[in-house]
Amino acid sequence: MTEERTRERAPTGYGGASIAFIAVYGAINGALALIPIFPYFGGGGFVPLSVVFTAIGPFILGPVGGIIAAIIGGIIGMFVSPAMFPLGLLDVVLTGILPAVFTAMFVNTNKTIGWILSIFALIITGVAFIIFPYVWPTIPGETANAVFFATTLLFWVPWLIIMFTPIGRKMIPEWCRGDDPKMQYFGVFLVVLMGFMAFYFWWAAPYWYIFTYPIALATATNIGYTWWWPVLAIITAIIAVPVIEALKRSGLPRIPDAIW
Repeated sequence: MTEERTRERAPTGYGGASIAFIAVYGAINGALALIPIFPYFGGGGFVPLSVVFTAIGPFILGPVGGIIAAIIGGIIGMFVSPAMFPLGLLDVVLTGILPAVFTAMFVNTNKTIGWILSIFALIITGVAFIIFPYVWPTIPGETANAVFFATTLLFWVPWLIIMFTPIGRKMIPEWCRGDDPKMQYFGVFLVVLMGFMAFYFWWAAPYWYIFTYPIALATATNIGYTWWWPVLAIITAIIAVPVIEALKRSGLPRIPDAIW
C-alpha cells in the first residue's frame, strides 16, 4: 500500500469529512441540478446532472459526508432548478438524496452493516415494486400484469444475488479501493449501476401514482431504463475515477470509508 493510502485520516467534520468540503460539494450538486442530461421516459421532465455527482459523493466524502452533501445539494437544487424538482421536497429526497444513499451502501459491503443494509434495501425494493402502486393503493382502471412484473426483476434480483457472493461481499469494495485502474473503473461502475438500478423504483413509482401512469407506460419506462442506467453508470465511472485518483495524490487526509 502506498504512502498516500496510509496517511492520517481526516479528524474533523461529519464522518471524517470537513464541513467546508461537504458544503462545497453540496453546493456543486445543487448548481448541477440546472443541467439536464436526459428526458424522463414517459415524459414530464429531465434527469439532472446532479444525479451523477450525488452518486459519486460517498466515494469522495465517505457515506456520512456524501449523504449530507446530497441533502444540501437537493435543497439548493429545488430552489435553483424547480423544473428538475417538480415534486418539491419529495424530489429533494428522490432525486437529490437517494442516489448517494444507495452508492454509500453498495461501496461499503465489506463492512457487515453496509452488507446487511444493502441486502435489506434490495429486498424492500423488490417487494415495493410488486405492490406499489398497481396492487396497492391501485390506479383506477390499471392492473399489474406478468409483463410488468417481469420488467421489474432486473432492477433488484441480479444485485441481490451478487450480494450473497464474494463479488458483492468483498470484491467490489476492494476493486473500488484498489490500485488497478481497470478494476477500479469496473468496481465503481458496478456500485453506481447497482445504486441507480435500486434507486430507480423509489424515484419513478411516486410519479406513476401521482400522474396515474397507465401500466403499459410504466412497463415501457422500465424497459427504457434497463439500458439508460448502465449508460449513465459508465459516464459516472468515467467522471469519478480520475477525481478519486487525483485525491489519492493530493496529500489530503483520508476520509474514513471514502475510496481514495
